[in-house]
Amino acid sequence: MKTHIMSLQKIVFFVLCVTAILGCTREETIQPVDLFEEIESTDPLDVYLKEEFRDPYGSVIIYKFIDRYIDQRYKAVPPKKEVVKPIAELIKQAWIEPYNQASDQGEAFLKKFFPGEIVILGSPLFNGDGTIVLGTADSGVRVTLTQANNYAPGNNAWIIQTFHTLHHEFAHIIDQNFNFDIEAFYQISGDDYTSNGTWFSITENEAITRGMVTPYGTSAVGEDFAELIATIITTTPEEFDEKYITPENCTGQGQDCLDRNKGRERIKQKYDVVVKYMNEDVGIDLIKLRDEFLKSIN
Repeated sequence: MKTHIMSLQKIVFFVLCVTAILGCTREETIQPVDLFEEIESTDPLDVYLKEEFRDPYGSVIIYKFIDRYIDQRYKAVPPKKEVVKPIAELIKQAWIEPYNQASDQGEAFLKKFFPGEIVILGSPLFNGDGTIVLGTADSGVRVTLTQANNYAPGNNAWIIQTFHTLHHEFAHIIDQNFNFDIEAFYQISGDDYTSNGTWFSITENEAITRGMVTPYGTSAVGEDFAELIATIITTTPEEFDEKYITPENCTGQGQDCLDRNKGRERIKQKYDVVVKYMNEDVGIDLIKLRDEFLKSIN
């Protein structure tokens, strides 16, 4: 292939030279053109994304030609162009900066582990079971963010949901690079996991009873790990403690209440495990990360 490219370049150069000899004065010169040089976009949005993401972090924000970047089972709507820059600014504000502050390596951590591609979709991706895909992480290289067209300034519900998804997907990337002990984590809840096809029928209270913070966390131990990290980051400590850690007063409430409190004990075990793992193995202060994230969106 390299030989073919060089031959074509020589042919182009030869044609240009012949043209120069036959049709130009001596004062005019024609420089050979590399037909294979990538043309950089001069669109202000693309320049911004290059300067803020590609240059410092090696990450390309993809918002055009999105069908190339999603599973063929799905169809998606591209994002409205006017939402791309505000969302990119939020990614810096609520993902990059909190990690830079919480990492013992500072900016060096994300410069090494930040995903190479972030795909922004305007719509959700629909599964056959009626659920939707809020985001994906592919082999630690690409993170896909959906429902960008729902963005609006001050829409905190959208921000929390979206960044819960981003922090969830990045937790998978961390696991892939720092080998979390998933087997030991599994033992805390064991057979209480469900499956990809049944988790959506689980209520929040049932998830807590099983020792997980969300119904989706019951679908697999890896999702439990990622959901716990994302929930810690995007939930105030007061709300997290009240919902997932502090036992309910079960006087007169029956066995279901007692079972939820046992589930909370397991959530606390997992909480301690992931906080320690993030701090000692990854070099991320998860509590500081949470505080920086919450500060960034308020």
